[in-house]
Formats: sequence, C-alpha cells, structure tokens
Amino acid sequence: MIRKIIAFVVVYIVLFTYPFLTYGYEEQTIPVLMYHHLADNINNNTVISPTNFDKQMRALKEEGYHAISVKELHDYLTSQIKLPEKPVLITFDDGYLSNYEMAYPILKKYDLHAEIFVIASRIVDTSKGIAYPHEIAKMNWEQLKEMQDYITIQSHTWDSHYKLPSKYGRQNGAIYGPSYLNGYLNGQLESQEQYEARVKDDFIHSRNIIKEKLGYEPIAISYPYGIQSAATIKLAQEAGFKMGFVIQNKYVKKGDGLFALSRIIVNGNDSGADLIHKINTLK
Repeated sequence: MIRKIIAFVVVYIVLFTYPFLTYGYEEQTIPVLMYHHLADNINNNTVISPTNFDKQMRALKEEGYHAISVKELHDYLTSQIKLPEKPVLITFDDGYLSNYEMAYPILKKYDLHAEIFVIASRIVDTSKGIAYPHEIAKMNWEQLKEMQDYITIQSHTWDSHYKLPSKYGRQNGAIYGPSYLNGYLNGQLESQEQYEARVKDDFIHSRNIIKEKLGYEPIAISYPYGIQSAATIKLAQEAGFKMGFVIQNKYVKKGDGLFALSRIIVNGNDSGADLIHKINTLK
C-alpha cells in the first residue's frame, strides 16, 4: 500500500507539478520602451536629451538587457522562437531627424537594436524636395537605409497622426472610427464603410511605400496616441500587419493580444537607474 502511495505521489509530481514549474521558468516578460524626439537640454515624456538617452542605454547594457526586434517579439509570442535573457524592445515614434543624428550613434555605441515607427508621408523624399517646414524635422529615406544595421522601420500610419471629431462629439484618433472630415461629405459623419476604406487605404499605403523604399514590408503598427478600436484592429489585420502597439505602461507577455501590445512611456528625466527601476517594478 505504501509503495502505491509513493508511486502515485511521484506520478502526480511528474505529470502536474513539473510542467507548471517549467512553464513559469520559461515565460518571459518584455518591456517595450517608447521614445520620440531627442534634443539638447530638453527632457520630458516625449523628448529626451542625448546625454540622458546615452545614460539610459548604458544602463540597459550594463544590466544585461538584450535589445530584440519586433519580428523576434512576434516570433516569441507565437511560440516560434525563444528570446535571450532579459529582452527589451526599444522603439521610437514619428521618424524625427534626431533619431538619425543623435539616437542612432548611441545605439551603435552600445550595440542595441531599435525600431522606428514612422509617419510614412513625412519621410522626406530628397529627389522631390518634399518637406514640412512647420513640423519638427523628419528623416529621409536614405538615412533610414543607412541605419538598417541597427534599426528596422515600422508603420505609424501613412498620414493619420491627428484627431478628428467623432460621432460621440469628442475628438478622437483619426483611425479610431467614423469621423467628421473637414472639407469632405459636406460636413456629414462618414459611414462605417467610408471610414474603413479611408483607414485601410492609409495602412496599406504606409506598408507599400516602406517596402518600395527600403525593400521590406513592416509587420507592426503603433497606433497614433495609442488609440485604437476593434475596427482599427480588424483593418490593421486586413492591411497585412501582424502586430499593433498601444500605450499601457506594462510588460508584454505571451497571451497578450498581438494587436494591443503595451509600450512604456520613458521620461527623458529618468536616469539610467530610474529606467531600470521602472522596468523592474512593472506589472
């Protein structure tokens, strides 16, 4: 009788306890850091000085973090690969020239990969002399090509980084749902079909132009302002994206929706130690 009990206990441990211990050990949580613009002596939620950015990147390196790509994150979340210990995904939004002039050299210095989500319509075509003089300067396609050793380009839409009045009477992200469009439809609210056609065309155009200029299609989109809806996600999927990013200031882990992956706002005032503490105390 005692032997039977011992045998039962052994079988129970092997079949039930061990798998859960293994799974708990193997599951990883991935911080996805969100940056925008770099500028000397300015530090806030959307701007960081190159001095502070250097300190933060050095801290990540010294703490043993491994900078991964969007594709690696996708492949991990879909159980195709394993990630290195202490993975981190470094991202930038919009496509500012400062990413090329200031962030790129620092990333190379510490051998860290990053992803830039560009508003594709704002990337300068030097052959045509297109520019937006009233906006913070953006990069050109040649600069994006030059950075491909450390940086991959993803989409931040073609030209939908703005807000529109919605049917609920408040301003919302242009890709969120049917909106009132200035100068179109005689001021009437667009239909669901018109909204979907507008946004899907924008998404597809952003993917196509990046493929045309850089030779590969982006697999991810970061929604402007982090705002999305069920309809937005459906349109992103139909346009060919495999992932979408929001802003929720928490880890990404297996089981998260691939089109609502969280990113963490990094404050430019954070020291290297502050950034590591923020990562370590995330949920």
